[in-house]
Amino acid sequence: MSQGHRHEEDCCGAGPGDRVQTAVQRMKDRAMRVTAPRLRMLKVLAAARHPLSAEQIHEAAGDDQLDLVTVYRSLGAMDDAGIVQRHPLERGRSLYALVSPGHHHHHVICRRCGRIERLPGCDTSRLEAAARAKGFGDLTHVMEIYGVCPACAQPSHA
Repeated sequence: MSQGHRHEEDCCGAGPGDRVQTAVQRMKDRAMRVTAPRLRMLKVLAAARHPLSAEQIHEAAGDDQLDLVTVYRSLGAMDDAGIVQRHPLERGRSLYALVSPGHHHHHVICRRCGRIERLPGCDTSRLEAAARAKGFGDLTHVMEIYGVCPACAQPSHA
């Protein structure tokens, strides 16, 4: 689906094994159970070169290793704990990526081919300040940008 998208290995030099161990420690710090299915999911996410859907994680982990319901439940728990970042797509599906603390980011996604490119940084400070001014706290957000990539915009692709 993606061409050229990378996650934490670009920004902090950690390999897949290190990223799994970091995620396991974060799960322990949050009193989350570290089960064999969750470990399998973490390994799949750590090796991924782009965000994956729950179905892709399920398939890559091996259908006989864990069921799809477990994948969805575990992803929800890991998203709530900040271990994975959920990237919502326009048509209601989501993709998931293993993240390291302080490496929150967003993407631009091609509507035609599904290509995903990471965008630098995340500056929502004005919006968060406005939300705090209205009395809200413990803020978070979800944002992705959609468009048509250069390859799909070519006349021969139209």
